[in-house]
Amino acid sequence: MKKLFVLFIVIGFILVGCSQEQENKISESPIESSSETVTTTKANSLELIETEEIDIFTKAVSDAKQLPGSVNIINPQYKFSIGEENYLLWITEDSGTIMNAKDTHTIYSLSSSSIEEIYEFVSKG
Repeated sequence: MKKLFVLFIVIGFILVGCSQEQENKISESPIESSSETVTTTKANSLELIETEEIDIFTKAVSDAKQLPGSVNIINPQYKFSIGEENYLLWITEDSGTIMNAKDTHTIYSLSSSSIEEIYEFVSKG
């Protein structure tokens, strides 16, 4: 009877250990996925050549407002660079969001004037 009791305790520890390992894998998975989504993106590159283009995007970055909360976002439509900084861009006629490629946990919303200018820029090309 004592051997049977010990066997049940050992099996219990094994089952608890397996269920905790599975739990950890489940909770870590979305973080790895969202990180991977942003870094392995196939976004269209925007080449900012003209001074006016660079000014539009520089102003958009400086006027952008940080959004609160955690980030779980789809692949960006575009990517662009200003100097040494690389950014990811999501843009529609009505909204715009950017993310610094070095900080994939924070997003910024664009001002309405920046949305208008950038949407016009990407729609031309």
